[in-house]
Amino acid sequence: MPFIQLKSVNLHYEHQTKGDTAIIFLHGNFGSWHYWQPYLQNLPTGYCGYAPDFRGCGDSEVTDNGYDIQTLCQDILDFVDKLQLNQFHLVGHSLGGAVVQEIAAKIPDRIISLTLVAPVPAEGLTSLANVSLSDSFFSPKNLFKLMGTLGIKRKMMSASFRKSMPGLDKQNVLLHQAVDDALKMDIKAFGGFLSTLKTWSGLQLLQHADFPVLIMWGELDTVIPQQALKNMQQDITNCRFHTFRHVGHAPQIERPKAFNTLLTAFIHGNDIEVTTENKQNDKSTGLLKQLKSKLRRFFK
Repeated sequence: MPFIQLKSVNLHYEHQTKGDTAIIFLHGNFGSWHYWQPYLQNLPTGYCGYAPDFRGCGDSEVTDNGYDIQTLCQDILDFVDKLQLNQFHLVGHSLGGAVVQEIAAKIPDRIISLTLVAPVPAEGLTSLANVSLSDSFFSPKNLFKLMGTLGIKRKMMSASFRKSMPGLDKQNVLLHQAVDDALKMDIKAFGGFLSTLKTWSGLQLLQHADFPVLIMWGELDTVIPQQALKNMQQDITNCRFHTFRHVGHAPQIERPKAFNTLLTAFIHGNDIEVTTENKQNDKSTGLLKQLKSKLRRFFK
C-alpha cells in the first residue's frame, strides 16, 4: 500500500509491474483504485500499472479543498513527475475521464495513448444543470449526510450501482467493493466533485491530439449519454469508439475479461474493431445464419 507525498496532498496508489512501459489509471466519482484491480491483476508483459486514489477517496488524504478537476489534474501531474514517468498510456473512467482530458492537453508529448472509459464528455454533464448546490435541506450534500445518519446509505448506494452498473448484479464481491469505495469517499470530495462536474467543459482539449484515443461506453449506461461521446469522437482526429453490449457505466468491472482484451489490444496498437465479446456474437450470428439456410433448403 504505497503512498506518495505531493505538494499539497498525500496520495495512496497501487502498483503492479511486468515491464517498463507505464499505464496510469484514474478512477471515477465514488471510486478508488479497486476499479482497475482486474486489469492490474492481468497486466500484459512489458507494462507497469499505476492506479492512484484521488484526494478524499480510497486511502488518500482528505483535504479541505482541491476537489475541482483542474486541481485533480495537477495532483496527477505532480504524481507522474515525482515517479519520473516521462511517457505513459493514460486511462480515465467517468470523473477520471475528465481529468485525463485535462492532463493530455497539458502534456501531449508525454501521452502514448489515451483511453476514455464512460468519460465525462467534452461538452460537460448537462444533466447536472438543474442540480442544486445550495445548503438547503434537499441539497445532495445534506441528503448524503442524512442517509448516513439513518443508516440507509449502503442500501441506497447498492441500489444505485445495480442500476448504473447492471453487469455487477450477479458479481457480489465487486458490487460490495464498489459500495465500500463509495461509502469511504469523504463528504468534502462528494460536494467538490459534484460542483466541478456541474461546471466543467473540455471542448477544446483534444481537438489537436496526435496520439491515438479510444472511447469506451456501455449501452446500458444511465450516467453518460452516448451522443455526447459520439460528438467527441467526431472532433478528435485519431479516435475510435467501442460499445459494450449489456454493460452499464463501468465496463472494467462489469465485463473485465472483455475490457482487458480490448485495452491491451489498443495499447499494443492492434486492430480493436472485433473484440472477444464481439467475436462470440459474430459466431452465434454465423451459426444462426447456417441454421436458417439449412431450414430453407429443407422446406424447398
